[in-house]
Amino acid sequence: MSVIRFEAPAHHALRYPESLAAFAAALQDRAGEWALLGKYGTAGTARQAAYEVRHGLKPAFEFGGFEAESRTLCGEYRVYVRYVGGEGL
Repeated sequence: MSVIRFEAPAHHALRYPESLAAFAAALQDRAGEWALLGKYGTAGTARQAAYEVRHGLKPAFEFGGFEAESRTLCGEYRVYVRYVGGEGL
């Protein structure tokens, strides 16, 4: 049987440098755990955001060590991120 997880609707994606920096710092404090970066308007923008995190194209993630995945769930385009440090776990 599947696990049912209740949660509030996903927030809109974090976009500002200050909020992304706080998000990245929180991930480093809980290395290896996935966290929701936010939801996006299209699958393409979610994929692009995940790419930018993985490749350090945003200042908050430029030092590396982050994994990111985009997922579509019930019509929402979400991006999940985790900090793995170095080259990964």
